[in-house]
Amino acid sequence: MAMMMADLSFSASISNAKLPRYGNDSSLVKRSSMFRAEARSTESEKYTTNGRSRKMVPTTELMRSKGGGRARTDTVNGSLNGAVNGSTKAVINGSTNGVVNGSTRAVINGSPKVVVTGTSLVNGSNMSSLVKTQKQMSARDDPFEEELKVLPSDEGFSWAKANYNSVQRSIDIWSFVLSLRIRILFDNAKWAYPGGFSEENQKIRRRNTASWLREQVLQLGPTFIKLGQLSSTRSDLFPKEFVDELAKLQDRVPAFSPEKAKAFIEKEMGCSVDVAFKEFEDRPIAAASLGQVHRAVLHNGERVAVKVQRPGLRKLFDIDLRNLKLVAEYFQRSEKFGGPSRDWIGIYDECSKILYEEIDYINEGKNADRFRRDFRNIKWVRVPLIMWDYTTEKVLTLEYAPGIKINNLAVLDSRGYSRSLIASRSIESYLIQILKTGFFHADPHPGNLAIDKDGSLIYYDFGMMGEIKSFTRDRLLSLFYAVYEKDANKV
Repeated sequence: MAMMMADLSFSASISNAKLPRYGNDSSLVKRSSMFRAEARSTESEKYTTNGRSRKMVPTTELMRSKGGGRARTDTVNGSLNGAVNGSTKAVINGSTNGVVNGSTRAVINGSPKVVVTGTSLVNGSNMSSLVKTQKQMSARDDPFEEELKVLPSDEGFSWAKANYNSVQRSIDIWSFVLSLRIRILFDNAKWAYPGGFSEENQKIRRRNTASWLREQVLQLGPTFIKLGQLSSTRSDLFPKEFVDELAKLQDRVPAFSPEKAKAFIEKEMGCSVDVAFKEFEDRPIAAASLGQVHRAVLHNGERVAVKVQRPGLRKLFDIDLRNLKLVAEYFQRSEKFGGPSRDWIGIYDECSKILYEEIDYINEGKNADRFRRDFRNIKWVRVPLIMWDYTTEKVLTLEYAPGIKINNLAVLDSRGYSRSLIASRSIESYLIQILKTGFFHADPHPGNLAIDKDGSLIYYDFGMMGEIKSFTRDRLLSLFYAVYEKDANKV
């Protein structure tokens, strides 16, 4: 008997999983099957893209046993039979079962339960998503497990305080700008070298200035750290010494305390961390300019990464960007900073837009979903699945997908990965983004690219994305083929 369902659709963030056709195998299906899906959302004012509520299960609705968290099997958040947080319950051939935290349980003609989690639907799986279950690994068995590091704390920085003075903040910013201006003036002035000017002495002094610049950027906090990271990719604007030093900001960002992180999560989700997660690691596995990442475990046993935004970022951005606009206008008028030949105002406008977009984690989740759909047929590109039930504007929960950093050549070589294959796939993935889909990852530093166990590319952090219109894309594609064909006239 032909299969009644050719296409089973999950949320918009997951590509369709094709069900196999069984032909005339009467042992599997003896009568017409039916599929009924029910989804009920909670009464909330804020919803995600697939209609689910931002808020989690209320404390009064969740019962936890000694062995781990377990949801009640009655009505929770408006869903019946244990459907938690807007999940879907399936009825196949008259059999029913509940769904908890996004996992689908199906009973077909009395056959055993099959559990499908978001992890089993990640791109690159060669096994049917309906028969593959998630394999839980301990930290000791998983060679890709990220090692917990003791990260520097932000406690000693003025910008990390809850109530800092906006006037003092403006004074700090302009003191930094003027000090940088004076140091650059002395670096370029030949008379400022007591032992005589030479290119080698100038390089040494520039390195010292670059080191000072990096420390000052750390002192000024998230806005300047992010701008420093962006500047580290612009060798066309800044001296090599500055670019090399600012690149170190990608790995040396101070973390905030776990108490702050937990309090922020509870404020955003409307429930305690213990209710939202079965386990939550206090020590972050990574800290970035705008947030930090903690490992956690959902109540269904699935491991996730929780990205928590730094508290008070929007207020800090408002003060900093107001001052930076004046700095950009000053640079635009200064010949020493190449004002006539460089569009500092345009650079400011672009950076301002990027910064505000990056602190909206709902937008980042949507970007990740779109990027995953673009690569749904490419098995060697992996995008961690967004857990929308545990995501708000300032807290992003996604599938835990550790990998080897793409620039960790020693580890890649020791495990037998082909550098040429990695390079080829990296180039091909960007050609697809630029020439085919027109939606590209705009922040591809080594911290946002990793290699999975099967050699797949893992992309992280979709806060900064770019888009190329079809008109430009078509002409870029024609240009690419013209170069490939060595047709100078067509170029």
